[in-house]
Amino acid sequence: MDIVSTIQQMLTDLWAWLRQVMDLLGVTMVLAYLGRLAWHADQVQRGRRRFFSKHLWWELVAAVAIGIVADGAVAYAGLTGAPRTAAIVTIAYLGPRGLEHLMGRLIDARRGPSA
Repeated sequence: MDIVSTIQQMLTDLWAWLRQVMDLLGVTMVLAYLGRLAWHADQVQRGRRRFFSKHLWWELVAAVAIGIVADGAVAYAGLTGAPRTAAIVTIAYLGPRGLEHLMGRLIDARRGPSA
């Protein structure tokens, strides 16, 4: 193989990898935002906040952060397809407080009953 075809192959591989990463991150962020939007809608229905408020913008910020965490968690767990989608939306719906509560309960359950 000559140098030109080697460089072309490297650039093609790099472009394919970048497209895969951007697709994955884009889908993850959309799924995370849907999860946070579902939680926000629940808060609106309970009368705790108005739909169009500053809270909606904060949910977008939280969705980006939670989306990154969720993407790492599902990658670590090796989930793909529908289970990956469900896990990301669930993690985003729970949000930081829900995840903290869930992890606390899991740790307590693993420790067993306290004396």
